[in-house]
Amino acid sequence: MNLINFLFIFLFSVHLWSNAVNLQYKNIQIVAAQKDEKIAKIIAINLDQDIADFQKKIGFYDDEKINILIAKNADEYLSWTKNHATIIEFSDAFYSNHDKVIYLKNIRNLHNLTKIRTIILHEYIHHFINNHANKTPLWFNEGMAVYFSGGWNLNREFNFIKNYFLGNTVPLEMMKYGYPKNQIEWGSFYAKSTLALKYLVINRQKSFFSFWDCLEQSKDFNSAFNESFFFTQKDFSALFEEYARNHFHAEVFMASSSVIWGILPIVLIIGFVRKKIKNRKIVKNWQAIKEIKDERI
Repeated sequence: MNLINFLFIFLFSVHLWSNAVNLQYKNIQIVAAQKDEKIAKIIAINLDQDIADFQKKIGFYDDEKINILIAKNADEYLSWTKNHATIIEFSDAFYSNHDKVIYLKNIRNLHNLTKIRTIILHEYIHHFINNHANKTPLWFNEGMAVYFSGGWNLNREFNFIKNYFLGNTVPLEMMKYGYPKNQIEWGSFYAKSTLALKYLVINRQKSFFSFWDCLEQSKDFNSAFNESFFFTQKDFSALFEEYARNHFHAEVFMASSSVIWGILPIVLIIGFVRKKIKNRKIVKNWQAIKEIKDERI
């Protein structure tokens, strides 16, 4: 964002809030209501560290500041979402590529500081990618943001398995430019995007690091992707579908195995108890026979 645009946003915020604070840090500039200054400082310090850790993980660095506006209340945040995609209305924060600004719900409405930290890093990664790449496919953008903000977990993994089984996923080639129209499919979209990114990071590690070097020279996502990974986006989409099928079957097998191993101790315990009961009956029968023999003697 250029100075004139940010000055406009800052002055607008000051006019709207009357008592706003502007906090400056190495990689961050935050505008917040004065009542939120203390928590805004904590957020800035944490994000500063998170940005450094993220850039170190991918081996690519950027000193450009990210600007963050924190809403003074829920109504103000809702007003910010009006000119953006529908999906944003259901979020706690969003990044505007046009403004180069992260818009955040009032932090008093979010409560969980760890969650806030994850959310803001997620949005910062969108900013980072948009700063360095043109025409980035949506699946890559969201996959990066979820994976490197620590948003990948078992819930998302199972979400992918469930939706894959139900046929609610589409190839990456169809996930380049927009979110699913059906809100129910958003979770599947994020899960598959993150799994695709995870595949590149883990299985094509050297290519993943060289990708950022290629990107620095051209800023064109498509050419940098082709040059570093040695296949086109379309080819990767087909390759990943095959991987996803194998991954799905492996997950189902692992889940089945887990169920079996989970049930096995219970089966053994039941068997042990039944054996004990049976042995007691045998002992009682023996005692009864013995008593009858003793009486005859």
